[in-house]
Amino acid sequence: MSSTVISRLAPTPSGNLHIGNAFNFLLTYLLVHYHEGLLHLRIDDLDGPRVERSSVEDIFVQLEWLGIDYHYGPSGPDELYSRHSQQLRIDRYHHTIEVLKKSGHLFACECSRSEIRQFSSSTNYPGTCRNKKLDFMKENQAWRVKVPEETIVSCRTLTNQKKNIDLTTKMGDFVIRRRDGLPAYQIASLIDDLEMGVNLVVRGHDLLASTAAQLFLSKCLKDSFFPAAYFVHHQLMKNESGEKLSKSSGDHSLQTLRLKYSSPSVIFQQSAKLLNLPFQDIQTLEDLKEVFLSAMVQNNRLMSLLD
Repeated sequence: MSSTVISRLAPTPSGNLHIGNAFNFLLTYLLVHYHEGLLHLRIDDLDGPRVERSSVEDIFVQLEWLGIDYHYGPSGPDELYSRHSQQLRIDRYHHTIEVLKKSGHLFACECSRSEIRQFSSSTNYPGTCRNKKLDFMKENQAWRVKVPEETIVSCRTLTNQKKNIDLTTKMGDFVIRRRDGLPAYQIASLIDDLEMGVNLVVRGHDLLASTAAQLFLSKCLKDSFFPAAYFVHHQLMKNESGEKLSKSSGDHSLQTLRLKYSSPSVIFQQSAKLLNLPFQDIQTLEDLKEVFLSAMVQNNRLMSLLD
């Protein structure tokens, strides 16, 4: 990479963090450290009053336990609320949504989730309201982005390859303003990344559709910065049944593991194992950094995993 690498940790305080979140944090941290870059902590607390302070506090407790530090961002809950909360940036999100509306990229939708499930053969929105020309000012309706048929979006991987994502199939006409009037995740995440200068996004394979949606939005906004970013879509840690971990996965929560083990070495080992790195002798974050650095220098297989 020719410019300074800038990335972010972006937890959502919707419950206690689990080992899958830790893997994402560690991989992001390792990549930024390898590239001698800068790391932001961005807490996605857009839901405001529905965000529990205990979940916010859990983020700082677990980051400290893992030994992950960052260059920019809140040092604790109080600083989050006073200086860094997404609640303080809502006007910026709404302004961008208005720009998209005026340029004809949006339409209003009155469909409920149950109606979408009833009329869609997949989990995607079936386009019911796209041509109805509903009044945007009507209450209790979402605003959606028009995604043309066969919209293929490309993102750049760490090895400078292009990964193509079919946004029409993966997501379709996605929500940008929720029924409760709040900006949706896709626009908030994009605006935050642009303002932070993020040029390396590290997220799980399950967020490929979000990557495509945000890249599509950047195109609608005639932005050239975000499409030039690098994207890593990593494997997901799963439970014993092979299912994706959730915030309700009590046994896999970092809070539970912290009470069970004297150190986070088991998390470092599991993270290294998922990256196909030698993990048996890893006890500390410094051990993990050393193994990762060696693999990045020598092992092309690791790079292929990060694509």
